[in-house]
Amino acid sequence: MSGCVLNACPAIGYVDSSPIEVVFEHALPADATVSACFGAECEPAVVPAGADASYEVPQRAPYLDSDLVQPDTVRVVVATQDAVLHDAVHEIPIHSERAGLWGQCPGPWSYEPVVVRLE
Repeated sequence: MSGCVLNACPAIGYVDSSPIEVVFEHALPADATVSACFGAECEPAVVPAGADASYEVPQRAPYLDSDLVQPDTVRVVVATQDAVLHDAVHEIPIHSERAGLWGQCPGPWSYEPVVVRLE
């Protein structure tokens, strides 16, 4: 076996259970409410704004269905008292590191912010 290199990946599963950050391209109206949930057929719940007007959607109830382990989409709803300004399902982008001698193995990964543009 001289000169052979083992081309195997370790049996490691990576999970990112951190909140998903939702970022808006432009400032929201002062009376806007942001709601979100994971998946396409979900019931959005209000997401409180952070101190810097950021929105983080936790991966737990009521935002996450108990059957869903690692979400890949988030539904974001923005509404005022008069109208729904935005209601769409967005892909959640990820950043993935590759592992192994040639980068052939999946490595740690993390969610990136979901950028929302109101039309």
